Amino acid sequence: MADTPQRVAFYETLGKNIRKWRDQRGLSQEDLANLVGLTRTSLTNIENGRQHPPLYTFCEIADQLKVSILELLPNQEPASDTLDVRKIAGDQVRDKNELQFIESAIRTYRSGSHGHQKKKNSGSGRNSSR
Repeated sequence: MADTPQRVAFYETLGKNIRKWRDQRGLSQEDLANLVGLTRTSLTNIENGRQHPPLYTFCEIADQLKVSILELLPNQEPASDTLDVRKIAGDQVRDKNELQFIESAIRTYRSGSHGHQKKKNSGSGRNSSR
């Protein structure tokens, strides 16, 4: 599948966000790569948007950086309230347990029990995520 400009921009921003949080945590590329079972070269490629991490690896990176997966994702509004994780992740989800883990993380985020509270738009034209 050919990369579209939107897809290229998505993975470049994802990589920049990973690098930003890795730097803030004082981790080298080698340190983070070892923590998530990658080579330093693979992490470099992910941070530069050239390599697309499997979903499980992406979740591991967020876990090791101690950030929400949403902190790493480019800012995008969801198209709807219903997410079909299996459809989005495709063959990156290896088994039922991994699918349940991802769905649980999404439910946790949406319920507000992940440490951040989302406020509904009160008509002021502003939304707060903290």
